[in-house]
Amino acid sequence: MDDEVHIASFIVHHRPDALASIEHLVTATPGAEIAAREAGRAILLHEGGGTRELLACMDAVQALAGVVGVSLVYHHAEPRSALGDIIQSSAEQGSRL
Repeated sequence: MDDEVHIASFIVHHRPDALASIEHLVTATPGAEIAAREAGRAILLHEGGGTRELLACMDAVQALAGVVGVSLVYHHAEPRSALGDIIQSSAEQGSRL
């Protein structure tokens, strides 16, 4: 079986004083980053090798003091070998919009 890449984003609702611990956790978590932040919420991105890693990251964020909720917004998985594939646009494929 081909190894997979899982890419996900989720929204974290939190109290303002929880942002520093979220940033610290994200810095210590391989494949995680904060894509956006504003008062009371942040969008986190996570790229890893499976759903267990993704769920472990979400659980770790949820367990932080001051985090109100973590909601998965997007999740995509595909074989790692497909990441090198060249994607043709619809114009290149001859299709019409």
